[in-house]
Amino acid sequence: MQAAIQQSQDKLEALRQEVITATEAYRAKSRFFVTQSGNGWAVVSASNNRVYGRNTSYAQTVRYAQSLERAIDARTLPVVAVVKVRQVGESATRWMALFALALILLAGAASS
Repeated sequence: MQAAIQQSQDKLEALRQEVITATEAYRAKSRFFVTQSGNGWAVVSASNNRVYGRNTSYAQTVRYAQSLERAIDARTLPVVAVVKVRQVGESATRWMALFALALILLAGAASS
């Protein structure tokens, strides 16, 4: 029983090493990677750790990173890069501003 447990742990450790090696190899050849940033995700340059974009959706952030990779390969600007990347909480800020404006208007109407 101990031998089976030890063999299983050895296999697990070998698998962990493979994952670490594969991750390092991917980052070495990729220009960008996606990392968690606050409440969302960020596209970060692998060479200088510069943030190229942020988004709340992981899938959209990955697509943006892939479009940046393709754009560099094609030496043109990606269509997605022209569109401003949505900042985390931007829509919440807009709704709060609209709510504050409604409160101000209601207060003005109530005072007159």
